[in-house]
Amino acid sequence: TTVDLSAFYADVSKDRLYTFAAASPERRSAQTAMYAIADGLVRLLAPILPVTTDELWRHLPGTREKSVHIAEFPKAVDLAAWRDEGLEHRWAILLEARSAVNAKLEALREKKVIGSSLQASVTIDVDDAPAAALLRRYADTLPMLFVVSSVTLGPGATSVEGALTQAPGDGSGRQWTIDAAPARGEKCPRCWRVVAAVSAAADSLGLCERCVDAMTAGGVAG
Repeated sequence: TTVDLSAFYADVSKDRLYTFAAASPERRSAQTAMYAIADGLVRLLAPILPVTTDELWRHLPGTREKSVHIAEFPKAVDLAAWRDEGLEHRWAILLEARSAVNAKLEALREKKVIGSSLQASVTIDVDDAPAAALLRRYADTLPMLFVVSSVTLGPGATSVEGALTQAPGDGSGRQWTIDAAPARGEKCPRCWRVVAAVSAAADSLGLCERCVDAMTAGGVAG
């Protein structure tokens, strides 16, 4: 849905689109998905927003018709062939975790403890072994999913006991334990994450290690 696109996918993709190296697989993958979404949406919305979509059409990359109004609608796809039930189940759990984290972050915003979510550091735990295994699997990308500076796994999430023997549940009764607090460290002016240390080199002064790597990896995003 449009809400999922703007409130979720576009939100979690900003980090890799804005701060990863221009040619990095993560950024190119997100760009490819965004292109496919934009190309399809602009065709579908053309009868409703004729002027706006035609202007957007002229800014999309690639060889195409002069106007969206002479282009065809997207061709139907076989949704069954694209569906991956295992992937859907994993993302249902990850989105459940994101919702739990967002609730905690919103409470901090209301108290004016933080402004942007990137000012926060999160510790997450869960009492469900398959969900805990999933958190471990995606540990490196959880900060991007939650749009925070750092994520630490709690003791339940780091324990491997029973994780491979329990069958995934439907989420009923799953309990998330979330702790969020202002992140400690230095704010990187490029990616806005709060990190433990930043560069002191003249050509990368104040930047985090990840941003320094991005800038020296054969091209810079943005």
